[in-house]
Amino acid sequence: MIRLLLFVSSFVFLASVAFSQDHFLVELETRSPDVQAQVGGYEGYPSIPFMANDTEGVQHTVGSLKGKTSFLYFWNEDCPKCIEYLDALNRVQDENGSTLQVLSFSDNKKEEVIRFLEATPLSFPVIANTKLLADGPFGGDFGYPRLFIVDSDGIIKYVIPEVEMRGNFDAFGFFDTIQRSLQKK
Repeated sequence: MIRLLLFVSSFVFLASVAFSQDHFLVELETRSPDVQAQVGGYEGYPSIPFMANDTEGVQHTVGSLKGKTSFLYFWNEDCPKCIEYLDALNRVQDENGSTLQVLSFSDNKKEEVIRFLEATPLSFPVIANTKLLADGPFGGDFGYPRLFIVDSDGIIKYVIPEVEMRGNFDAFGFFDTIQRSLQKK
């Protein structure tokens, strides 16, 4: 009986020691690189090719944007900041139309975007149904809104993810400064 009691107590003791140690815990590192590292993978490289029709049926490609600085703006109607920055993009497009092309990509369906544009006219084309494009090659981890700034040669100069547009972000001042600095080069 003493042997059995000793055996059970030893077993309980060893089991409690084994389970109290965290050597069974496996911690994996975050698999995705941070936003800044991802941005570095875009800047200085040619823009990602795309071909899509805007809400008016006009086809847009990376090639059709060459010769002008391009702002590729990704947004959706469920994002208040996205909507707020549309006014600034309108102003920058209106003031720099000969040297700038803003092209926006909305996740919303074409019918929803057309209704939105009736209430909020924009000075630049909107391509609807672009969730696949936005989530894939154009940095799905960057959040909404996000902006890819492409120079007149088709090279991505800057990527502005959502995290950099938080807080007291002066959208017009920023967009205008970037546009003017690219024109001087």
